[in-house]
Amino acid sequence: MSVGSMERAGVLAPGEIRLENASRAFSVRADRGGTLKELLLRRGAGSHGPGAIQALDGVTLRITPGETVGVVGRNGAGKSSTLKVLAGIVPLDSGSVRLGGQVVSLLELGAGFGRDFSGRENILLGGALHGLNREQIEARLDAIVAFSELGDFIDVPVKTYSSGMFVRLGFAIAAHLDADVLLIDEVLAVGDEAFQRKCEARIAEQVAAGATLVLVSHDAALVERTCERVVVLDGGKVAFDGECREGMGFYHRMMGTPT
Repeated sequence: MSVGSMERAGVLAPGEIRLENASRAFSVRADRGGTLKELLLRRGAGSHGPGAIQALDGVTLRITPGETVGVVGRNGAGKSSTLKVLAGIVPLDSGSVRLGGQVVSLLELGAGFGRDFSGRENILLGGALHGLNREQIEARLDAIVAFSELGDFIDVPVKTYSSGMFVRLGFAIAAHLDADVLLIDEVLAVGDEAFQRKCEARIAEQVAAGATLVLVSHDAALVERTCERVVVLDGGKVAFDGECREGMGFYHRMMGTPT
């Protein structure tokens, strides 16, 4: 089926993203008290304090297959919430989200690892969770191990890993999955510069192969190197959506930072 016929049939093409009038609020109240006294005191105090924070407020994004889109904004602007909605981690209060094809999320690398399993065992587990069979995983195993640069630590339980080692293994697994859509949130900020460059090069290869990229980062230079389009979020709303250079200029003026 061609892209045109997909659109007419209402089916998204691989790599296509549709976020329509998306809204999501989060409560900032925390249930901190566990004792009877604390519960009674809170009940007597009524419902004082802040209510819900509107992380996304009517956000619409339409991304075509193969686009590279950077999402920038102030802290709390809704950037990470947008990616979590796209990844299916956070449900919407209203609006809709649809993505075409295989989605690979690099948001919290290593979050799903079995801590008592070795790095090698977690590669097998991670591949299976992304729908690969044993043969497909083993065909990529050596490349994943080599990319991670973990050496003998690949056969050590990951509960002994540093945060940098977690990132290396998590990115190595994700980088060798077949992705139509790549969702990346600040994960390249961890690790040494050489490994960051290696990760950037791998992402570039996946984009060159046709993957759609949505990147959240505070690293303006990374966004400019990687993305052709920029979306600036402010207060959960889209403040700008367009060409990268113009968008980064808008972002710097909004933040009051030099370009």
